[in-house]
Amino acid sequence: MSFTDYLKKIPVINRLVSILGIDKAIFYTVLGTVWSSIAGIIGIFFIIKYLTIVEQGYWYTFISLGALTVFAELGFTAIITQFISHEYAHLTEMNGRLYGEEDRLDRTISLVKFSFKFYLIITLIAFVLLSIIGVVFFMHSTNNFQLLMAWVLYSFTGAFALLVSLFGSILRGFNKVERAQKIITLVGFASSIGIWYGLYAGFSLYALAIGGLVNIILSLILFFSSSRTLWSQLFRSKVTGKYNWLKETLPLQWRYAISWTSGYFIFQFMVPVAMFYAGAAAAGKLGLALVMVRTLQGMATSWGITKIPHFNIYVAQKKHNELNNLFNTMQKQSLFMYIIVSIAFILTVIFIFPLINWNTRILPVDQIIILLLAEGVNLIIFNWAYYLRSHKQEPFMRISVLSAIITAVGVWLSFYLFKSTSIALCGYLAAQLIILLPARRILVSKRKDYENGEIGY
Repeated sequence: MSFTDYLKKIPVINRLVSILGIDKAIFYTVLGTVWSSIAGIIGIFFIIKYLTIVEQGYWYTFISLGALTVFAELGFTAIITQFISHEYAHLTEMNGRLYGEEDRLDRTISLVKFSFKFYLIITLIAFVLLSIIGVVFFMHSTNNFQLLMAWVLYSFTGAFALLVSLFGSILRGFNKVERAQKIITLVGFASSIGIWYGLYAGFSLYALAIGGLVNIILSLILFFSSSRTLWSQLFRSKVTGKYNWLKETLPLQWRYAISWTSGYFIFQFMVPVAMFYAGAAAAGKLGLALVMVRTLQGMATSWGITKIPHFNIYVAQKKHNELNNLFNTMQKQSLFMYIIVSIAFILTVIFIFPLINWNTRILPVDQIIILLLAEGVNLIIFNWAYYLRSHKQEPFMRISVLSAIITAVGVWLSFYLFKSTSIALCGYLAAQLIILLPARRILVSKRKDYENGEIGY
């Protein structure tokens, strides 16, 4: 009996599982996010103990700038998961091997091989992009060679992690969400330990690269060992047909590219701007708050992420009622979870953080509440996006661009004119609320179109 099956035998837990709709995929996804929360708290201890307030600012600025990999990845992993799910909907699996019509099987194998070749190029682009932009940015505030080298090494691990992440995306496409999330959770655990050890041993900002190396090595080992038969079939089988996957994915890819690029300015732009105009201390407090709030949001997002393969399969099979029922249930459970963890976090900041003097290293409670509200709005839009993208479309592209412009300009002006985190966060919340109404209109309109048979791009 597995651990999850044992827990379900406890009446209270079984009732809670039923209300929240927690399956094994969600369990491991939430477990990973819960661990991220615990690791984040433990990590705060190590950061506060072994880094100065200035180094803390550089630490979170490293993380925010590291998200620039989005400009190389551009949502390709999400596209691969979608396309594989649509092919997998017409295949069967026995003892780890795929079976089905030869042309369908051939297309699927061809798609997987194409994705790896494409990602090798993306990895190289990401490394060059991160290294150059980061060095130029940090030379504005320091000429410290060790700091710049720490950034280059972190850039290398961040770029190579993109290639490794493709294994998880492929497994999710084959509806192996539970398996992929188990691995991601375990790797997250090991990576956190690597980072803590690096801080304890005095490696300072190099600790991020140490955690990245642990992530890469362990991920490769576990992804291969967990599905050897499947990977062997995918890599060793010869492709007999000719498929132009670049042409097939491009109509969706460029839309995803714009949305993903916009996402950087919506979600990662604040910390580097705070670092540039308000200093490392302000960036450190803001970065810590963002990490903790988005970890909570990540727990609630698990309900949507784990349902993506099911959404894709229902779309491919034209099961509209099942799709809509699953989406509606997921949305309610996701929001309920976010409200619970947000309240718990606010109480923790108010009553626990002052006792251990962590309140001096994070934003005030009022600013955290503003941030929680903004990320709650984002959670709603994320869930809508999962549903809409399962139809191989990206209807939120234009509003993503609009949100990015409003957010980026508002954040920049807030720090440039006032050096104010409060004003920046209020502008961030306002930008998300402005986007919510048009996003809702698009959702309602597209749902009607899809139910009338308009599927695809």
